[in-house]
This record gives sequence, structure tokens and C-alpha cells, in this order.
Amino acid sequence: MRREFTKPVYAEIVQRAMHPKLGLCCEGCGLVLGKKPYHVDHTIADALQIDKSRKLTADDGKLLGVECCHRPKTVEDVGVIAKAKRVEANYHGFAAPKQKIKSAPFPRSAKPERPARPTLPPRQLYRQETQT
Repeated sequence: MRREFTKPVYAEIVQRAMHPKLGLCCEGCGLVLGKKPYHVDHTIADALQIDKSRKLTADDGKLLGVECCHRPKTVEDVGVIAKAKRVEANYHGFAAPKQKIKSAPFPRSAKPERPARPTLPPRQLYRQETQT
């Protein structure tokens, strides 16, 4: 289960990302977001955290622009989480062995006949030379 940031922690992260002159900036790449959409995301994916009893703090999250940093990070996190789950399942012996896909075999297709080629006479390997 993914833990969400509390409202005070969320506000602290947004306040940290606020630049005095430029406004809201992405903490991943520094892009000035202005009115562009943003998300507050976990610095390390929450699914990879072992101790979920610890309360989330502002250091556990970042403000990321949706277009510039959040989408790529999410794609990467999904892959890392899936791999972690596969490794854990394999370690505990839950992983199913790889099997071939069971399906009906396809019928063999008939190959077209090739036209017959003219044959060459056999080549002589040895020649008898006469000595003079």
C-alpha cells in the first residue's frame, strides 16, 4: 500500500520548491513550472521501502513537473518495482518456472518445386600426364 504525504508535509515540499522571484520550480531539473501541472512524488519509490511504519517527512518527497520529470521517473520506478517483486518471488520460491506457450502447431506449408537445372559433367580430379 502506497503511503501519501500529509497536508503539512505536502505544503512544506511545495514551499521548498518555491523560488522567491521565479515561482514554483521542479526539484528534479529546475524548470520554472509557473502554472504547469506538478506532482509531489516519493524520492525513493514507496513500494521499495521496507520500514513503512516510519512517518513520511519532507525529505522523503520531491516536487516534480509532470512533463519534465514525473513521467520518466514513474516509468523507471514501475520497472524497478516489478524487478524487485520478481526477485523477491524467486527468492521465496513463488516464481513459476518458465514454460513454452502451449498452442496448436501450425501445419507445414508446402514448398514450391524448383525447376530442374542442367547437370554438368563430373570433373576429373586426376590427369595422367605422359612423359616424353
